[in-house]
Amino acid sequence: MIPTNSEPDAIVMGWQERRSTRQRVQTRKGRGLALALPTGTVLMDGDLLYIGQGFHVTVEAEAEDVLVAPLQDATSAAILAYELGNRHLPVAIDHDLLATPYDRVAEELLTRLGTTCMRRRERFEPAKSVGSAHLHQHE
Repeated sequence: MIPTNSEPDAIVMGWQERRSTRQRVQTRKGRGLALALPTGTVLMDGDLLYIGQGFHVTVEAEAEDVLVAPLQDATSAAILAYELGNRHLPVAIDHDLLATPYDRVAEELLTRLGTTCMRRRERFEPAKSVGSAHLHQHE
Protein backbone atom coordinates (compact mmCIF):
# COMPACT_ATOMS: atom_id res chain seq x y z
CA MET A 1 0.00 0.00 0.00
CA ILE A 2 1.40 3.38 -1.03
CA PRO A 3 1.31 5.94 1.80
CA THR A 4 -0.84 8.97 0.99
CA ASN A 5 2.06 11.41 1.46
CA SER A 6 4.43 9.41 -0.77
CA GLU A 7 6.02 11.39 -3.64
CA PRO A 8 5.59 9.62 -7.00
CA ASP A 9 8.66 8.94 -9.14
CA ALA A 10 9.09 6.77 -12.24
CA ILE A 11 11.61 4.86 -14.27
CA VAL A 12 11.03 5.29 -18.01
CA MET A 13 11.92 2.07 -19.82
CA GLY A 14 11.67 0.72 -23.35
CA TRP A 15 10.56 -2.83 -24.10
CA GLN A 16 14.06 -4.37 -23.97
CA GLU A 17 14.88 -2.66 -20.67
CA ARG A 18 11.65 -3.92 -19.11
CA ARG A 19 12.79 -7.49 -19.88
CA SER A 20 16.19 -7.13 -18.21
CA THR A 21 16.11 -8.54 -14.68
CA ARG A 22 19.48 -7.19 -13.49
CA GLN A 23 20.31 -3.55 -14.12
CA ARG A 24 20.98 -0.17 -12.59
CA VAL A 25 18.40 2.48 -13.42
CA GLN A 26 17.76 6.12 -12.70
CA THR A 27 14.36 7.62 -11.98
CA ARG A 28 12.95 10.77 -13.54
CA LYS A 29 13.94 12.62 -10.35
CA GLY A 30 17.52 11.33 -10.38
CA ARG A 31 17.28 8.51 -7.83
CA GLY A 32 19.47 5.51 -8.59
CA LEU A 33 18.10 2.00 -8.07
CA ALA A 34 19.53 -1.45 -8.69
CA LEU A 35 17.01 -3.96 -10.01
CA ALA A 36 17.40 -7.63 -9.16
CA LEU A 37 14.19 -9.31 -10.30
CA PRO A 38 13.33 -13.00 -10.72
CA THR A 39 14.39 -14.48 -14.07
CA GLY A 40 11.65 -14.11 -16.66
CA THR A 41 10.12 -10.99 -15.11
CA VAL A 42 8.72 -8.53 -17.63
CA LEU A 43 7.89 -5.13 -16.19
CA MET A 44 4.67 -3.53 -17.41
CA ASP A 45 3.61 0.10 -17.57
CA GLY A 46 2.42 1.15 -14.12
CA ASP A 47 4.14 -1.63 -12.15
CA LEU A 48 5.15 -0.52 -8.65
CA LEU A 49 8.87 -1.17 -8.15
CA TYR A 50 9.73 0.44 -4.86
CA ILE A 51 8.27 2.18 -1.83
CA GLY A 52 10.85 4.20 0.07
CA GLN A 53 10.82 6.77 2.82
CA GLY A 54 8.58 9.50 1.43
CA PHE A 55 8.55 8.30 -2.20
CA HIS A 56 7.58 5.42 -4.47
CA VAL A 57 8.76 4.37 -7.93
CA THR A 58 6.68 2.96 -10.77
CA VAL A 59 7.51 1.81 -14.29
CA GLU A 60 6.61 4.02 -17.22
CA ALA A 61 6.72 2.37 -20.64
CA GLU A 62 8.63 4.54 -23.09
CA ALA A 63 7.19 5.26 -26.53
CA GLU A 64 9.26 3.41 -29.12
CA ASP A 65 9.05 2.27 -32.73
CA VAL A 66 6.40 -0.43 -33.07
CA LEU A 67 5.26 -2.36 -36.13
CA VAL A 68 1.45 -2.47 -36.29
CA ALA A 69 -0.60 -4.73 -38.56
CA PRO A 70 -4.38 -4.77 -38.93
CA LEU A 71 -6.01 -8.17 -38.37
CA GLN A 72 -8.56 -9.20 -40.98
CA ASP A 73 -9.96 -12.28 -39.22
CA ALA A 74 -9.10 -14.96 -36.65
CA THR A 75 -7.16 -17.03 -39.18
CA SER A 76 -4.89 -14.16 -40.24
CA ALA A 77 -4.39 -13.21 -36.58
CA ALA A 78 -3.33 -16.77 -35.76
CA ILE A 79 -0.93 -16.93 -38.72
CA LEU A 80 0.73 -13.61 -37.90
CA ALA A 81 1.02 -14.41 -34.19
CA TYR A 82 2.45 -17.85 -35.02
CA GLU A 83 5.02 -16.50 -37.49
CA LEU A 84 6.21 -13.75 -35.14
CA GLY A 85 6.17 -16.04 -32.11
CA ASN A 86 8.12 -18.68 -34.00
CA ARG A 87 10.83 -16.04 -34.40
CA HIS A 88 10.63 -15.30 -30.65
CA LEU A 89 9.25 -11.81 -31.22
CA PRO A 90 6.82 -10.49 -28.61
CA VAL A 91 3.35 -9.53 -29.79
CA ALA A 92 0.51 -7.44 -28.48
CA ILE A 93 -3.00 -7.99 -29.80
CA ASP A 94 -5.62 -5.32 -29.22
CA HIS A 95 -9.00 -5.75 -30.88
CA ASP A 96 -8.18 -5.75 -34.60
CA LEU A 97 -4.46 -4.84 -34.42
CA LEU A 98 -1.29 -6.83 -33.82
CA ALA A 99 1.90 -5.04 -32.74
CA THR A 100 5.53 -6.02 -32.21
CA PRO A 101 8.64 -3.91 -31.53
CA TYR A 102 9.87 -2.55 -34.86
CA ASP A 103 12.28 -4.79 -36.68
CA ARG A 104 13.07 -4.52 -40.39
CA VAL A 105 13.08 -8.31 -40.81
CA ALA A 106 9.66 -8.59 -39.13
CA GLU A 107 8.36 -5.87 -41.43
CA GLU A 108 9.63 -7.80 -44.47
CA LEU A 109 8.03 -11.01 -43.14
CA LEU A 110 4.64 -9.37 -42.63
CA THR A 111 4.82 -7.84 -46.10
CA ARG A 112 5.69 -11.24 -47.61
CA LEU A 113 2.65 -12.68 -45.84
CA GLY A 114 0.50 -10.08 -47.60
CA THR A 115 -0.13 -7.94 -44.54
CA THR A 116 -0.17 -4.17 -44.69
CA CYS A 117 1.79 -2.88 -41.72
CA MET A 118 2.84 0.51 -40.45
CA ARG A 119 5.57 1.81 -38.19
CA ARG A 120 4.29 3.90 -35.28
CA ARG A 121 5.77 5.41 -32.15
CA GLU A 122 3.90 4.18 -29.08
CA ARG A 123 4.21 2.21 -25.87
CA PHE A 124 4.58 -1.52 -26.44
CA GLU A 125 2.82 -3.81 -23.96
CA PRO A 126 3.24 -7.47 -24.91
CA ALA A 127 0.60 -10.12 -24.40
CA LYS A 128 1.24 -11.96 -21.16
CA SER A 129 2.21 -15.55 -21.80
CA VAL A 130 0.32 -18.40 -20.23
CA GLY A 131 3.51 -20.09 -19.13
CA SER A 132 7.21 -19.76 -19.53
CA ALA A 133 7.84 -23.22 -20.95
CA HIS A 134 9.74 -23.34 -24.23
CA LEU A 135 8.26 -26.37 -25.92
CA HIS A 136 9.99 -26.71 -29.28
CA GLN A 137 13.54 -27.61 -30.17
CA HIS A 138 15.82 -25.83 -32.59
CA GLU A 139 17.81 -27.91 -35.04
